[in-house]
Amino acid sequence: MSANFATPAGCYAQKPMTPERLVLDTDIVIHLLKKEPMAVARFIGLLENRTVFLLSPIVVAEIHAGAFEREHREIENLFNFCRRIGIDSETGQLAGRYAHQYRKAHQGISLEDYLLAASAWQNRCPLWTGNRKHYPMKEIELFNPE
Repeated sequence: MSANFATPAGCYAQKPMTPERLVLDTDIVIHLLKKEPMAVARFIGLLENRTVFLLSPIVVAEIHAGAFEREHREIENLFNFCRRIGIDSETGQLAGRYAHQYRKAHQGISLEDYLLAASAWQNRCPLWTGNRKHYPMKEIELFNPE
């Protein structure tokens, strides 16, 4: 027998749905490469539930930019669990619009973040990031692993 937990609004609390696909942000990939227990456990749980992880060339570049040669094999082992996606001129156009719209009010957001947000929107799936403040775009769904 399962228990239902009423919320203050009288609705029943539900377990969050597992996303079919997720775009990974660089910070999450770093947590996974550092084998941080919470990130690894969540990643494995999602993988077991058949979530497909999407990996942007932006994240690949950022990871390799900060990696030692001896780390490349482990990086590629992690990347092999992901589907690599591309970016194109449409991605660039959308990222540029995001930058134009948000750069004054949200300083500190990099062009890479705007490109990643555009990639998530183009692929119609949530973005898994720990840097939620870098993604103020209302149309971008941010994955909440809790």
